[in-house]
Amino acid sequence: MKIGQTLCLTGLLIGMACLMAPAQTLTAAQARTDFTYLKRKLDMLHPGMGYYTPRPRMEQLYDSLYNRLTAPMDYLAFYHNVSPLVTALKDGHTNLNHRKNYIGKQTRFLPFYIRPVDNKYFISHNVSADTSLRRGTELLTINNRTVGDLHRELMDSDHSGSDGDNLTGRRQWSLVQFADYYAAWYGSADSISITYRLAGDTLVRQTRLRCPTLAGFRSTIRRRYGAELSQAPNLSVRIVDTLTHTAVLRVASFMGLKKKDPFQWAFNRRLKQAFKQLKRDNVQNLVVDVQGNGGGVVLNSARLLRYWMPKPFRIMEQEEMTRAARAELITRWNPLSALNFSLQYKSDKEGGFSSRMSHRRYRPRHKDAFTGNLYFMMNGASFSATTSVLAKTLDAGLGTFVGEASGSAYWGDFAGHFKTVTLPYSRLQVRIPLKKLTHAVVPDRANGFTVEPDFTVTRSYEDLMTNRDYVLDYTLRLIRQGVVARKPIPLRPLQASLSLPTVQE
Repeated sequence: MKIGQTLCLTGLLIGMACLMAPAQTLTAAQARTDFTYLKRKLDMLHPGMGYYTPRPRMEQLYDSLYNRLTAPMDYLAFYHNVSPLVTALKDGHTNLNHRKNYIGKQTRFLPFYIRPVDNKYFISHNVSADTSLRRGTELLTINNRTVGDLHRELMDSDHSGSDGDNLTGRRQWSLVQFADYYAAWYGSADSISITYRLAGDTLVRQTRLRCPTLAGFRSTIRRRYGAELSQAPNLSVRIVDTLTHTAVLRVASFMGLKKKDPFQWAFNRRLKQAFKQLKRDNVQNLVVDVQGNGGGVVLNSARLLRYWMPKPFRIMEQEEMTRAARAELITRWNPLSALNFSLQYKSDKEGGFSSRMSHRRYRPRHKDAFTGNLYFMMNGASFSATTSVLAKTLDAGLGTFVGEASGSAYWGDFAGHFKTVTLPYSRLQVRIPLKKLTHAVVPDRANGFTVEPDFTVTRSYEDLMTNRDYVLDYTLRLIRQGVVARKPIPLRPLQASLSLPTVQE
């Protein structure tokens, strides 16, 4: 057979496999094997089993879900059966993901972004062929189910980005990525039926919309909304008010700026440039925008903190892992990995391991340090290493926090290193964190389970229609009135906040 024909046949077979994959059926024995395998891995590796949900409750839930596996079931039904066990951990770093290529080029997504105002849901960006669905269209139902009901189900199906019983992270991600969550939970659909009300109209209308592929979605949204969707680069500075000497530092991620940069030098250089600019421009009020920052490298969060922390500090009080996690950090192909592990970790009283490096101290930067008023714009997607920055700043008695509660806990989280477990038959993937990271903070200085806002700000309908940055708008009003939550300015007392209008969702 010629090479061209072979490649063509191979491509056809792969394409058929991708089309057939969603229809996979698991026998009861296969489903039980996968489920037992996952439970064993969680018990062995996860450092937070029993932390948020007591172990007896986890065991009861496991037994209940296992006992349902008595007959063959399709792949998506099994995915739904596994989800409650993973979400019961209430750990935002533990993620249940579909098997490889389940979500792919042929997957079709809902053709719009939605945003909430009060208890209603509105289309903010439309990529469907029906251009009458402009911003401000109230979305009532999708395939005969209310949007509110769908949103609650999607929130409950995935605990990613939200620790404990905190709802802000789950609410934020399930709305920002509503189309992704919908496809993951309900599967790909060629089209959907919706009911809606146009802006300024009371008539309930109904239509059917074709769902685009990811490529089609991206192409249309760039063409229709490209200018307003462009975001400021990570670690960029912009002056937003010359009268009050106010600037915004956008910190979109604590991940490295370059793929091959193990020491994170590029991030450190860009950070230095940002604070040199702040000093050069005589910025007195700094707004640190960490909305949507899902975290990254703890070293980079420490580097940011160095620019305003008043004295030497530690990020972590303790880093712990289970006994079995050691095997995940030692690789056969690297003979030095065992030695490296021994240098970094030691046995602890619980039978696991703790880090020898968690007590590392960081010195504040004196050159280019920021000594003015700090404001943080945050939301539920401010997670992991981002919450570390917020918690350490709060612990130091600094900052004014604006927006909504962060996604991670004030005390710390489960993260550090990860193991992705692939279930034998379904090929579902579960990412398991291997470390319990405890922040070096004083518990009594917490303002809630997470880092809570001093000023809660939510979207209004006018904010939606004008695409206004309503959190920044509110923060600038605080600055202009001299309101500082933890470093009151004598000339403008904190009571000035009482004159601020309440921003309603």
